[in-house]
Amino acid sequence: MGFASDKRRYPRVASQAQLEISHPAWGVIQLKAKDSSQGGFFALRGTHTLPPVNTEVKVLIKRHTGPLNDTPVSMRVAHTSDQGMGLEFV
Repeated sequence: MGFASDKRRYPRVASQAQLEISHPAWGVIQLKAKDSSQGGFFALRGTHTLPPVNTEVKVLIKRHTGPLNDTPVSMRVAHTSDQGMGLEFV
């Protein structure tokens, strides 16, 4: 860690969260978070088609004990890759 090219604002920690991501045009998809930070999540793609970068989505964050938030939070697709997508809180 600590590479000069690392542009992350917040340190990441491994996450076991499940993310329920919804958008009126894309519907609802369930993805597993790889990691999280104060700025957002990286969600693993699985077999899903992902929304494009800059799309605002609503996210319900779930753990094995149940949802962490009663009301979905607004997040923005910051980047996508073959592995998944970065979501940042808005």
